[in-house]
Amino acid sequence: MKPSYSSAFWYGAITGVVLAAAATLFAGATGGVPKLGVAGDVGSLDPVFSVPASALWIVVILSSSIVGLLLAVVTRAIAQIIDPEADAVSMWVIAPLGAVVGGVVAFAVFPLGVSAFGTLQDGVATVSIAEMLVLSATVGVAGGGVITWQSYVMARPPRTVEDPELLPAELSLDGV
Repeated sequence: MKPSYSSAFWYGAITGVVLAAAATLFAGATGGVPKLGVAGDVGSLDPVFSVPASALWIVVILSSSIVGLLLAVVTRAIAQIIDPEADAVSMWVIAPLGAVVGGVVAFAVFPLGVSAFGTLQDGVATVSIAEMLVLSATVGVAGGGVITWQSYVMARPPRTVEDPELLPAELSLDGV
């Protein structure tokens, strides 16, 4: 079966969104983001996360790194099942690279997103739950797509193969 790197990107982006939403819900439910408050006027109250920014960054970066590691490992395992004879890069390279990319994407998106959508005052980040899910989905699409694509490329690297239909008989590599 011929590798489809673009399909790997889109499957990874979709899986990344699902895993990012699950990680956000898990972090919120288990106390990883401990304080839920309300913001707004009496007529329109919005539930918000109002936590120390440093705690939010740590939780986001750690969860994204764990999800990135998981995506990289599963992608390599699936690629090995599809093509067991591929010259795959070692799992010891693919897994940490997925974790690093997940953490870096989260580190880029969340501080900027909280600054754009929420507020950051006196070291406390305040962002609504809906905006937190939008930021998580952004990290999921970007991180999941890139991690899955790079893991798939490393697990099933492209090979050069002579195409007899494109080369005329006199330019064929066999007659050289």
